[in-house]
Amino acid sequence: MATMKIRRLGDILVGRGVITEQQLHTALADQKQTRLPLGSFLLARGLVSREQLGQALSEQYETPFFDCDGLETHAQLLRLLPEAFARSRKLAPVELHDKVLRVGMVQPSDMEAICEIELMTGYQVEPVVCLGDGIDRLLEAAFDDRIKAKQTAVDIRFQELDQNVGAEDDSYMEEDSESPVIKLVDAILMGAVRAGASDIHLEPDSPQMRVRYRIDGQLHQIMSVPGDSEEALVGRVKVLADLDTAEKRRPQDGNLTIQADEARASFRVSCIPCIRGEKVVMRVLDESSKTFDFDALGMPDQQVTLVKTLLDRPHGMIVMTGPTGSGKTTTMYSMLCSMDAATKNISTIEDPVEFRLPGINQVQANGEFGMGFANGLKYLMRQDPDVILVGEIRDHETATTSVQAALTGHLLISTLHTNDAIGTIARLADLGLDHFKIAGALVASIAQRLLRRLCDRCKRECPVNMGIVEKMFPGREIPAELDLSGSFFQPGGCDECGGTGYAGRVPIYEIMSVTPKMESAIESGLPASKLRQIATEDGMVELAIGGLQQAKLGVTSVEEVYFKLSG
Repeated sequence: MATMKIRRLGDILVGRGVITEQQLHTALADQKQTRLPLGSFLLARGLVSREQLGQALSEQYETPFFDCDGLETHAQLLRLLPEAFARSRKLAPVELHDKVLRVGMVQPSDMEAICEIELMTGYQVEPVVCLGDGIDRLLEAAFDDRIKAKQTAVDIRFQELDQNVGAEDDSYMEEDSESPVIKLVDAILMGAVRAGASDIHLEPDSPQMRVRYRIDGQLHQIMSVPGDSEEALVGRVKVLADLDTAEKRRPQDGNLTIQADEARASFRVSCIPCIRGEKVVMRVLDESSKTFDFDALGMPDQQVTLVKTLLDRPHGMIVMTGPTGSGKTTTMYSMLCSMDAATKNISTIEDPVEFRLPGINQVQANGEFGMGFANGLKYLMRQDPDVILVGEIRDHETATTSVQAALTGHLLISTLHTNDAIGTIARLADLGLDHFKIAGALVASIAQRLLRRLCDRCKRECPVNMGIVEKMFPGREIPAELDLSGSFFQPGGCDECGGTGYAGRVPIYEIMSVTPKMESAIESGLPASKLRQIATEDGMVELAIGGLQQAKLGVTSVEEVYFKLSG
């Protein structure tokens, strides 16, 4: 099959006087580091406009330019082609007139794709050249799970009206893949996975149930479900999680797993009765995209080296602290996966077991069968362990047993709910441990937070807000090692980040190592202020300093650091 000879885009832009030869050479050199197509790179740098780039591409491919920006195309037209095919070939149907399908393409010279489209649709294809980001937006709109979820919510209501049945009818629970409620639940679950959400909230309200995703630590309302249909929705989730659908007065917990195409995800389900109905929260456990290693964790190299040194200790206790959802479990799993499971007996007792780790013995805690954290730890001690992970130290018995394990030749890793690393000492004392045992057992305390990462596309330079920085260090001077000169960044807001100005998260850590000097201070029962002074002298980087260092690098904003540490 003959192919047209295509001129180089850079030469066309230079010939049109849009950019100079020098700008082209510089852009080609810089472009290699970004892996972006030349046109997208020039557009991002502001060297060309969308119209200039489109007209140059039109000349390059000898094909009309079609601007997808702001185009409202019906979802059914876009779904004429399979999602995987459209995304892999970077194309989308944009218009249909008299059996002629106009298809926007990044590479309108792709004759193989054009032939395939004609075979799939039965229409004659007229290719037009489009910018890649415009096609991406069209495909996101067409295959967005939120749109499908909204449509299936409407379908549920129409089904009720057609069949003249109530929301409590058992027909919603039938295993029919075409049932509206089944399609709705599937869309909500897979939508959360694809959006990178950590939790799904189904909240009864009047007149409609709210469906919200927690993305990058913030809740976003995705859709509403008609009040008459919320029982069907909750009932379907209960069926999948193997819960009692008839029980609506007591809290219930369960787990469910879904498989769609090549994606597989598990969810931890919690139901609780509220005055307007049952509220359901599902923690997303995306097994397909989860990796547990320090490179993926985002921990600074210096702190990675320190943590690996701590993990080489033959015995002692390492405690992770921080609020719910701060990434403690991910960090602990990364610690376990960094060890040699072939030569060590590594065991955990968790509630629940969130991810299956290869080569590691994981036990599900269950208080009803005498397998709470304290009893489970006692049983694990009889299993000749080298390393033990305890999901949480929450009472005197678990704390006492954990310290005993750490003092008798085992490395124990666990969590506590405290505001910072220094707070571990006071919390363990509150649980009834004396300072002598705490000092002897504790190897380190690691506090953690997750900060929202600024969107690279829309973040803006700004001067540092000294008022906020001063609030992070109440009653004392701003540490001298902090470099607050130059520009910092603040969120903007664009389509790529959903208008929030943030995309993704980055962790910060505060690692308090128990040095001989710190051990002596703990035994003496010194106050937290003195312990903090000793820890910083021993090299501990405080959470506020770590956060501001990330802000200085342009990774996050000063306001985000303050919000996460003061909230």
